[in-house]
Amino acid sequence: MSPSWLFLRHFMRSPVSIGSIMPSSRYLVAAMVHRVDWQQANVVMELGAGTGVITQEINDLRRRDSIFLSFEYEDSMRGDLTHRFPDVGFYKDAFLLKEKIADLPSGEGADCIISGLPFANFSPQQRDQLLADIHQVLNPGGLFVAFQYTRQLQPFLVSSFDEFNSQKVWANIPPAFVYLCRKAPLKANDSGAPHA
Repeated sequence: MSPSWLFLRHFMRSPVSIGSIMPSSRYLVAAMVHRVDWQQANVVMELGAGTGVITQEINDLRRRDSIFLSFEYEDSMRGDLTHRFPDVGFYKDAFLLKEKIADLPSGEGADCIISGLPFANFSPQQRDQLLADIHQVLNPGGLFVAFQYTRQLQPFLVSSFDEFNSQKVWANIPPAFVYLCRKAPLKANDSGAPHA
C-alpha cells in the first residue's frame, strides 16, 4: 500500500490524531530539514512520524553515530516504522519525550526536534505542556522545526524562542507553514564558571 493510501486510511479512522489527509510532500520535507546542522546534531527527535517520509530524510542525513528518537501514536504506523528503521528508537507518546531523553546514557538534551504533530487538534493545556517540554529538552542553541496548517502556534513560538522564522510551503496538500525556532545559546557567563 502506498504511503498516500496508508495515510488516508489512518486519517479516516482517526482524523484528530492524524491531522492531515496526505503525507508530507517532498517540498515540505525539504523545508523541514534544510536548516539543521546534521554534522553537529548528536540527539535528534521527531514528533509525529506518520508514514515516515520525514523520518526517512532525517535518517539519511543524520550522522551514523547520532541518537534518533521518534514518536508515533498510531500503533500500526509505528510498527511499520520500527521494521523499516531498526536503528531508530520509536515510542508511542510524544508527551513522554522528557522521560525518554532522560533515559539516554549520554545525559544529553536534544539538538534538534522536528515535529509534524497536529497541535491545533490538542487541548490548550496539552499544547502548552508539550511545547514547554520541547523547549526544556532542547539544548542551548537547539533547533525546533514544526509544520502546521494554521498560524495558531506562532505567538507562543515567537515569545519562547530566541530566533523565529517561518515560510509557507504551497506545494503540499494542504499548504503548510514551516516554523524554524532556535533556543538561545549559552552565554559566556552561563557555563557555571565563577565570574571574574
